Amino acid sequence: MNRRRDKYQDQPIVQAIGMSWFTLLEIIPNDENTIMLQDHIKLSKDERNQVKTIIGRINHGNLTNIAENQLLISIDSILDIQAKRFVSWLNQSAPISIRLHSLHLLKGIGPKSLNIILQERKLVPFTSYEDFEERTKIKDIKSLLKQRILDEITNDEEKHRLFTRSLSRQQ
Repeated sequence: MNRRRDKYQDQPIVQAIGMSWFTLLEIIPNDENTIMLQDHIKLSKDERNQVKTIIGRINHGNLTNIAENQLLISIDSILDIQAKRFVSWLNQSAPISIRLHSLHLLKGIGPKSLNIILQERKLVPFTSYEDFEERTKIKDIKSLLKQRILDEITNDEEKHRLFTRSLSRQQ
């Protein structure tokens, strides 16, 4: 067990996911009843009214069963709340190397789909998930993004990270 976490063993611990880099965190709330499932809490020092202490970052394997069950719901919620950010990424994604484009890292996007995406976004940038799907004929882009984010969260050995930071780089 983590020594840093040991000193908080008698207190309630909340597991949370960050909205920017999908960082998994353990937090001590100010009051046991202040944070509920799927609540959005502020972690900046100025706005941290629900949080007593941020214990630190954790990896996917440290999630409780409840947190694990809520993870996909949380990622889905973030994709909805920050739809502009992810549509912008679809418009601006670039090659990683001569042979690999960052869009190829989304399961289901192969060379033909990539060409269609690049042609369509050159004509007019995508404005929403729906616009992207309609113009590229790719079904449920949000699910492809969600799966990529989940893959990055669950695999710390992932070489190419589009939306997360590895635990080893975060600390």
